[in-house]
Amino acid sequence: MAESDIATWAREELGLDPAATVSVLEKESNDPRCAPVVTELTVESPGESPFTVHIERPLAEVERMDIVAAIAFGGHDMG
Repeated sequence: MAESDIATWAREELGLDPAATVSVLEKESNDPRCAPVVTELTVESPGESPFTVHIERPLAEVERMDIVAAIAFGGHDMG
C-alpha cells in the first residue's frame, strides 16, 4: 500500500481538518511484544497535541481496517 493511501484513509477515518498533517513511516520495532516491522502514523492538527498510532504490519500490508482498529483499540502514543 502506498503511504499516500494510508494517509488519506487516516484523514477520512479521523475526519481531519485539511490543515492537519499525517505522516506515515515504516520502521523496525525493538519491542519484543511487537511485530519486527511496524507502520507508524503521526497526526498533527493545529492547536492540538500530536498523536502516533502504531500498526503491527509492514506498510505494504496495511489495510484500511488496520487504521480503524489501531485508532479504536490502542496503539496510541499521545504526545
